[in-house]
Amino acid sequence: MTTIAQEGKKVNAMEYHRSHYSVGEHARKSDTVYIVGMAGSASLVPTLDDDDDDGAEVWRINEAYRVDEHFGRETKATRWFQLHQRWDFTRRQNANQAGIDHWTWLRQEHPFQIYMIQRWDDIPNSVAFPIDLIVGDLIGEGVGRDFNFDFFRNSLAYQLAFAIWLGFKRVGIYGWELASDTEMKYERPSATFWLGWLAALIGPKNIDIPIGSLLLAGGTRRYAYDDVPAINRMHIESALGSVKNLEYRIQADLRRNPTDQVARDELSYFVGQRVAYDKLMAELDDVSDPRGTFDHEEESVTKEADTSEIAELRASDLQD
Repeated sequence: MTTIAQEGKKVNAMEYHRSHYSVGEHARKSDTVYIVGMAGSASLVPTLDDDDDDGAEVWRINEAYRVDEHFGRETKATRWFQLHQRWDFTRRQNANQAGIDHWTWLRQEHPFQIYMIQRWDDIPNSVAFPIDLIVGDLIGEGVGRDFNFDFFRNSLAYQLAFAIWLGFKRVGIYGWELASDTEMKYERPSATFWLGWLAALIGPKNIDIPIGSLLLAGGTRRYAYDDVPAINRMHIESALGSVKNLEYRIQADLRRNPTDQVARDELSYFVGQRVAYDKLMAELDDVSDPRGTFDHEEESVTKEADTSEIAELRASDLQD
């Protein structure tokens, strides 16, 4: 079967032939799906409000029912996703305020399927996530891994590919930030990869992402056309690397000769330089997205930059 990637041209997601999405246990039940994470904007999903249910599919993940408990609402979902290994979701200490652990919750009967990396006999609603069918239909058997298109680093990436495969006409993405350091470096790229693919198929106007979401932070600024914090950041990162190397070298000298006062003074200076560069990078991060942010579950660290130090650094080191 010819795949989207092999065809090499623009394809209408609803008209493109896939042999699996329209039949069987994975069939979509609506033209619209809301893919809901666990960050703050999850509370904005229309279908989670009892008075505003538009019949769309609602996909939830992991322990998201605890978010509903926090807001005092009924848990609503048409499909659930728990795409982790067994040792992860069977942890008994992983419990809610009522003391019910996630493993117990998974083994209860639910009015929706729970997509997992495989079917588990002791989880009655579990169903194997159709990863091989999705990759085979969208990319081609063996093509994904060979050409680095088998790009799944978090649950959202799996869900977006699933939504593409099922042919949804409209997709809302709520409660996803991927803003922690680990998520930004290792997880967000794969999610935005599949998000770009989805936008190419159904059009950006048919994708709902809350204003202020960090999922596409900085996306409103164009490299070289608008202001370019990335270039400034590269300069700062380079200078910071040099400062760190000097700091480490002096620390090594001090281990050999702890009484060297000159080295102590130099170390104090370079530590100050490193802190100043860190603050400047934090300032650039703070203005990278002019739309603002939502409060989300990941721990937020706010750093206030010392303006005099920043001005000094800009004057001395960022002139090129």
